[in-house]
Amino acid sequence: MRRRSIVRELQNNLLVVWAVFVRDITFWLRYPSWIFTFIALPYMFSGLFYGMGYALAGPSSLKNFASKTGTENAFLYYTIGSFILLFTELVLSDVSASIRSEQLRGTFEINYVTPTNKLVLWSAPVIPHGLMSSGIMIASTLPVVIIEAGKLDPVNFFIAVMVLFLGILPLLGLGMVMAALTMRFKEPWAVINMVRVILYLLSGIYYPLTVLPEYLRYMAVVVPPNYMVDILRDLLIFQRKVILSDYRILALFILSSIYLILGFSLYRRWEQNARRTGEISKY
Repeated sequence: MRRRSIVRELQNNLLVVWAVFVRDITFWLRYPSWIFTFIALPYMFSGLFYGMGYALAGPSSLKNFASKTGTENAFLYYTIGSFILLFTELVLSDVSASIRSEQLRGTFEINYVTPTNKLVLWSAPVIPHGLMSSGIMIASTLPVVIIEAGKLDPVNFFIAVMVLFLGILPLLGLGMVMAALTMRFKEPWAVINMVRVILYLLSGIYYPLTVLPEYLRYMAVVVPPNYMVDILRDLLIFQRKVILSDYRILALFILSSIYLILGFSLYRRWEQNARRTGEISKY
């Protein structure tokens, strides 16, 4: 009997995920201009930082860059960083954005008269958005990776994709923390934006962490994108082999456990408080 109820609950949760997937994909395909945005943004950010570096440092900029990063291929270095930046931003903002949009439309509280699992409901948008955007960004950045790197090891590419999927888990946990802030304070953008800035500062997206002070490098140990971008650069720029026992992959597993437990626990607590005080019906 208990096994049957578990199977039924799993089926119901999968139906919720499927319904959100179909809804969001329908919305995204209705306004296809976003496709060009995701194709262009990695190159726009990369070109911006590449141009700024050359304008400030002059002809010696690439030598200085190579001495800090170990590669003269600044454009590919920035492109991979831009990809991780956009990927991280999407996963972090999806959960809180879905809650806030429901609040502004006046449909947020309606979801609470349904038997759906709210954690599944609010985190489900990460799946369609992540698949569509990451698929398009991978397709758009793959040519420059092949051209700039000279060759692309299929095994390294497969591991890079797996690292992206693994990186979703700790980011989803952080996204649930931001969702809890949205549930509690309704307009938490000042706090959320500050968290984003600190996160990106410690991620080494556009520079190696070795240029930061030592205390900031210690703080970067708990930042998931730091490991993601480092692994992807090793795989795609330096053509190094990364094994499953690599400390960075183990760190992503550990951070996934910590942030998922923290995010879901915090959201549950503030959701229960909102139910008790009537905050759910306010926007």
